[in-house]
Amino acid sequence: MLPNRDTIKAKLREYEDARDRVINTGIRLNRLSKSVIYSVIRNDWETAGKYLNDMKRELESLMNLIRQYPFYYDKAAVSFQEYAEAYIMYKFNKDGKIPTIEEVGVDELAYLNGLMEFTGELSRKATEELIKDNLDYAIKAKETMEDIYLDMLYMEFRDFEMRKKVDYVANNINWLNEKIFYKTLNRGKQGN
Repeated sequence: MLPNRDTIKAKLREYEDARDRVINTGIRLNRLSKSVIYSVIRNDWETAGKYLNDMKRELESLMNLIRQYPFYYDKAAVSFQEYAEAYIMYKFNKDGKIPTIEEVGVDELAYLNGLMEFTGELSRKATEELIKDNLDYAIKAKETMEDIYLDMLYMEFRDFEMRKKVDYVANNINWLNEKIFYKTLNRGKQGN
């Protein structure tokens, strides 16, 4: 008979339970992150703030689990990134600047991945603002995305997935540039 087999079995059950809690907490965090972003795009600040507070609580729960079971970080990495993306989106639109990594409160990879993903949501928000004829917002968004792009080039990522995300940022800039171009072109026609 395997020595200590009951102890080993109990430990395995604990790990399985911890894995499930990490995954389920991550799912809740991801949903809340999307809710924050959607609320910000709609300028529903009251709802965005409520979701942000809920999101922070879930982040703390997830971080506590990962501190206790660090070997499950890979199961939480995307959720940390989603949190960073939503937090950056909220703070940028509320305060007009990108929050620091310390303000966001996640590790470097989650922060940078969230920052690059934020450019896609910023493009969506800029498009909504262009529909409302807010060209100034779209131009500020484009300039912010260009700054992020240059910073990400500076990082000289070796990881293929990170390099793909840098291309994603470039594509978001090009996409928004096209929208801004057509908006300014139409403005010129309206003046004649």
